[in-house]
Amino acid sequence: MLKVMLRAFLIGMLLLGALLPAFGSELVQAQEPPRVTEDVLADFEAIVESEMEYYHIPGMAVAIVEGSEIVYANGFGVRSLETGEPFTPQTQFRIGSTTKSMTSMLVAQLVDEGLLDWDTPVTDIYPDFQTADPELTAKLTVGDLMGMGTGLESDGWRALDWGGWTPDDLFAAVAEQGVAGEYHEHYAYNNEVYASAGYVAAMAAGLEPTLDNYKTLMQERIFDPIGMSSTIITDDTSALGDNVASSYELTLKGGVENPSLAAAVPIHIIAPAGGVWASAEDMAKYVITQLNGGITPDGTQIVSKENLAQTWEPGVSVPVDIEGVEDAAYAMGWLVETYQDIPIRYHDGGWEGYRTQMSVFPEANVGLVIFTNHIYGDISNPALMYAFVQLLYGLEVTATSEARAVFDESFGSLDAQIALLPPPEVELADVEPLLGEYEMGWTVELHEDNTLWAVHGVWQFMLYPIPLPNTYIVGNSVGIGTMVEFKVDGDQVSFTLEAPEQPVIELHKIG
Repeated sequence: MLKVMLRAFLIGMLLLGALLPAFGSELVQAQEPPRVTEDVLADFEAIVESEMEYYHIPGMAVAIVEGSEIVYANGFGVRSLETGEPFTPQTQFRIGSTTKSMTSMLVAQLVDEGLLDWDTPVTDIYPDFQTADPELTAKLTVGDLMGMGTGLESDGWRALDWGGWTPDDLFAAVAEQGVAGEYHEHYAYNNEVYASAGYVAAMAAGLEPTLDNYKTLMQERIFDPIGMSSTIITDDTSALGDNVASSYELTLKGGVENPSLAAAVPIHIIAPAGGVWASAEDMAKYVITQLNGGITPDGTQIVSKENLAQTWEPGVSVPVDIEGVEDAAYAMGWLVETYQDIPIRYHDGGWEGYRTQMSVFPEANVGLVIFTNHIYGDISNPALMYAFVQLLYGLEVTATSEARAVFDESFGSLDAQIALLPPPEVELADVEPLLGEYEMGWTVELHEDNTLWAVHGVWQFMLYPIPLPNTYIVGNSVGIGTMVEFKVDGDQVSFTLEAPEQPVIELHKIG
């Protein structure tokens, strides 16, 4: 029973997943386009501070734009619990999947220049491109790579290997993915397929499909023209400045209210789908460029309005269980929906404790950027987006209380459940047969504090014992809640990793 209860509480936090709050409210759209008033800003600031306290979030940054102006930019709390340094609008932050719309903007520029079109078959640019279905391979277009409607589904465990991949490895992984649904009918979020669009873009521009060439294109065509002076694509934190956010996670050892420092792990070759670091101030400039149809804050048109608008066009439908949301669909690096008839265009981003929400409200010509350096941003960020809509349109703010109810239901008794578990420390004699090297580059290690860990490259997962023989639950990072069960048969030792909506992996000890 305990095993079932823990999994019920943690299911939303599992491998590469995100919590999707099921909240909303009855809204009636205002007759006139709203304005961002001083009252709206003051009320929203107060809500941000309240939500930070409720969710035990160390730090946040918020930027709001209207038309061509940044009307609000502020930091809250600290960017690092270890140093106590403040989070500011200039703090560099890993924005995760909000990178995707930047990649589609790059492709829109190449369409402007006639180097490719949205419906250009991928094989016209990269003849060696393959999927598991030859018919699908032949029909996939450049636009399809960024639309989440190919029908291909990714194995979430592959993300643990991204740091060692080359572009060839990326395309090989795409070729191995299963076809789980109908083309243009089945929604499946797929970072590997999206990332491949960045390298296809490099090839269309006459370059080798390398990460360095993709970075150069983004720097020269997107970041520099927009004036995003602190924005960079990197996994090397030494390449960042002195004002950088750390990120924090929930761990079973620390409990619900105690943020734990998240590990720095690479995105590397998946950069076109999530590798950007930026400040809230830089992101505000980017959102202005989106709002103004490709015109940067200094008045330079860097992409045509027509082709940029193609990246906002709804494609495959997205199942969303939020009251008031209708017509949710994935575009190209954007999700589009109406919330009580109010159009919203947005994308979130997440990577090892970094959580970003980038939103555009086209009727009001307003944009919102939220950075949160804790995984609880999975709940707080969408709630703040909808709360901002409610404030902007002069409506009762209910989104935050509804999100809190989701949080309380999911985590309210988790500490009590953790207290029922044995201590996280184990005895060497009990786990010694489990220690050593396993298939697929995994090892099982006993650390100096007598905790047991499963390690895969730079990824380290603490194995928290539960009162079942040779059974553990991952207590940290993207794998939190994953069940790990060892089998010992004489000299033969193996363990399985079992996470909802992911394939079960069985790994045998080597030697």
